[in-house]
Amino acid sequence: MPQLIFQPLNVSVDVAPNTKILVAANRQKVSMRYGCAACRCGTCGVKVAGGELTPMRDEERALLQRMGLALDGSVRLACQARVVDGSTVVDLDFQDTYSPDDGPADGGDEP
Repeated sequence: MPQLIFQPLNVSVDVAPNTKILVAANRQKVSMRYGCAACRCGTCGVKVAGGELTPMRDEERALLQRMGLALDGSVRLACQARVVDGSTVVDLDFQDTYSPDDGPADGGDEP
């Protein structure tokens, strides 16, 4: 059974395959920043490591790109990424490093 480990809280939870990270966090009452929960705002971006997640869809990739965040799978939107297998570490502190309202994460302005 897949497992999510929410850091720095050190909360781990077994989840059914195909469970969204955001859904698992809400079920465990793990405090996670999110807004629309529909891949429109980018508020729920988290850094992930390990485990297997569903592939990134075009709309998630486009939103992460617009925000200037990594597109290599190390950053995912919790409202979109589903756990497939293994143990996935979710870094909640990453949410303190960007704001979806400020444009690209590198400090530049969006065109």
